[in-house]
Amino acid sequence: MNGRLLSISSVLMFLILASTAASAAQCTKIGSGSEPAIDANNIVWVSGGAVHVFDLASKKDATINSSAASHPAISGSILVWHDESTGVPRLTLYDHESRARSYITKGVDHDSVPAISGSRIVWSANSCVYMYDVSTSTQTGIAAGNNPDIYGSKISYEYASAKNTSQIYVYDLTTKKSIDVSQYGDNMFSHIYGDKVIWSDFYTRLGNIRMYDLATRQQTEVTTGDDMTGYDTGGSTDIHGNNIVYLKHNDLADMDSGDVYLYDIATGKSIQLSSGNTAQTPVISDNIVVWSDCGSIYVTFLTGVHA
Repeated sequence: MNGRLLSISSVLMFLILASTAASAAQCTKIGSGSEPAIDANNIVWVSGGAVHVFDLASKKDATINSSAASHPAISGSILVWHDESTGVPRLTLYDHESRARSYITKGVDHDSVPAISGSRIVWSANSCVYMYDVSTSTQTGIAAGNNPDIYGSKISYEYASAKNTSQIYVYDLTTKKSIDVSQYGDNMFSHIYGDKVIWSDFYTRLGNIRMYDLATRQQTEVTTGDDMTGYDTGGSTDIHGNNIVYLKHNDLADMDSGDVYLYDIATGKSIQLSSGNTAQTPVISDNIVVWSDCGSIYVTFLTGVHA
C-alpha cells in the first residue's frame, strides 16, 4: 500500500513539475545596466551613464559614449535618450548606422522621458507634450499633458484638469484631435500599440491596468483586484501586438520592482515570467521580453510560452 501511495505521489509530482516546466520562461542575462528598451533585434539600456546597444542576432554589445544618459528609446536605427551630461537637460538623437549625433534642447526639462515610433519622438516638459520629427527636423507642441507614448500617427498621454483626476487621451496627428479613452478613474502611464492603449488606474486600486481598443471603442480590465487581493499591478507596463507585459509586486512601498507577467489579449490570461520580486521596467517587441533585475539585463523568448 505504501509503495502504491509512493508511486501515485511520484506521478503527481512529475506531472506538476512537467506542467511548471512547460509554462516557465527561460531567461538569459545579456548585460549589466537598467532601463532597457527594445525594437526588433536591438536592445538598448544604460549603464554608468553610457548607452548600450545589443544586437540579438550577432550577440554584440556596442557602447555609445555619454556620461549621464537615461531613459533610452529606439526605433529602427534611431536612438533617443534623456541626457544631462552638460548639466542642462536635453534629448540626444543618435543614428546607430551613421553614428550621427544631434540634440533637442527646446521644451526639455529634468523629467522629460522620450518615446519614439519611426522618425517621430514624443516627450513632455512642464506639463506639455511635444513631438519632434527627425525626417523633417521640426518640433511641434501637441497638447497639455504628461508621459506621452507614440505609435504611428497616434500619441497617448495623460492630462488632469484642475477639477478632475488624470485621464488618458489619444491625439491623432492626421485629424489633429484628441479623445478621452479612459473616461473615469485616476489614470497614468499610458502605452499605445496599433489600436490598443493601456494604462494604470489608481482611483480605487493601486495599479489596476486597463486597455482601450480604438477600433471597437471597448475598454477592458487587464488586471483586477480589491482591498484584499489587489494593489499590486501599478509598476511598469508595455504592449506589442497581442501581448502586454507588466510588473506585479508585493511591496506597496516599492512599486518599481516586482515580478514580470505576460498578458495575452486574445485569451485574457496571464503567465509569470520572472520570480524574486526584484524585476524592473519590462519591455516587449514581437516575441521578445526584456527587463532589468538587480543591475542585470535579462531577455526571454516567448516561443512556446503561452498565457
